[in-house]
Amino acid sequence: MVWVVILVGVAILAVAIFFALKAHNKMVAEGKIISRRPDFMENAEEFILSPVDPARVVEAVKGFDYQGMHTSMKGSSEKQSFQFSGNGWEARLYRLSADETQSVYRFEFTHWKTNGGMSMPQGALDMNKLATAVEKAFLNLDPGAQVRTVPLELHTKHSIL
Repeated sequence: MVWVVILVGVAILAVAIFFALKAHNKMVAEGKIISRRPDFMENAEEFILSPVDPARVVEAVKGFDYQGMHTSMKGSSEKQSFQFSGNGWEARLYRLSADETQSVYRFEFTHWKTNGGMSMPQGALDMNKLATAVEKAFLNLDPGAQVRTVPLELHTKHSIL
């Protein structure tokens, strides 16, 4: 009897994994996400591109599918700074510098929660969707844009509950 319960549990888990991978692969094929390492949120991305009109960056950011990402955005067009909030996470995109030769923007996750020690944070799929949207936006603005990955300095809060 115990073996039957274990086998049924394993079968259910296998089916769940199969459908999750199928959904993941579909989103990758549709360009909604990129396959990433589980710790992708622990790195910032700096986009180095040719000089870009700030209004085009604002237009690109406003054009994200926020409803599909379960994300909200508020920001400042003048300061070129945008704050994103999802379920249990936050991110920001801001201009580091701009001159006559290049513009540099930085995107980073500033806060996220994990579930009981699991390596993937809450809302990881929506975080991936946002990161993908940001990357695509800058590549659309400048197909020759370069991306520099910068590890974040993390500060962890532990809870006993």
